Amino acid sequence: MNQVEFESQYGRIREKDKLSLFEKSKLNFSCSTAWRSIQGCVPILHWLPNYSFRECFHGDLITGLTVGIMVVPQGMAYATLAGVDPVYGLYSCFFAAFIYMFFGTSRHVSIGTFAVASMMVATVHTQMLNDPARIENITLSKLNSSSDVTVAFGNDLTPMMITSALTFGVGICQLLMALCRLSFLTNYISDPLVSGFTTGAAVHVLFSQLDKAIGVKVPKHHGAGMIVKMAIGLIKAIPAQIYGHLA
Repeated sequence: MNQVEFESQYGRIREKDKLSLFEKSKLNFSCSTAWRSIQGCVPILHWLPNYSFRECFHGDLITGLTVGIMVVPQGMAYATLAGVDPVYGLYSCFFAAFIYMFFGTSRHVSIGTFAVASMMVATVHTQMLNDPARIENITLSKLNSSSDVTVAFGNDLTPMMITSALTFGVGICQLLMALCRLSFLTNYISDPLVSGFTTGAAVHVLFSQLDKAIGVKVPKHHGAGMIVKMAIGLIKAIPAQIYGHLA
């Protein structure tokens, strides 16, 4: 076997035959390739022209109405759990699903508010709004007056401002993770871990809403031992609530 036969059999490319990356992309570029790339970024351009209205529209309409009716109280409840006005829960339920319609890649994924995320946002609210270092008091003494006026400033944050900043930061982190293709990390999450996380989240949500269900006031806690502190607060508050009704 000579050199020519060897190169023809094994497909060796000579140095002078190698193309640069720009030249390869120029040769491979076409309108169909660009359209497929756009469809990969905006999947609705791919599945909507192939959607069968006669076969699927009736069932999808009933499903959409059912889910829409369900997410109205769910979104309001999760917004209350997060510490913001209930109307923002409706906004998050609508706009998240609406945007996912254009950019989503799965029809089986539920997009919207989540109980654990709402609890984590409420924890940030508690830490930020109740921070004593953010509240500064000054006393303004009026001339020819013995009364003092105390003005509080520095704590101009609102729960919605904190939620917006937190949402923006989480979105940037998720975008960076998507660009780095870190989705493979989900392969290392085992089923027992998912089950334990789900059970723990359910317990946290239950204890965070017990005071509202019973009608007692319990101080908010966060950090290690939060469940134990909330349980102790409920045990102390329930007898006082019962005695108050009996009296």
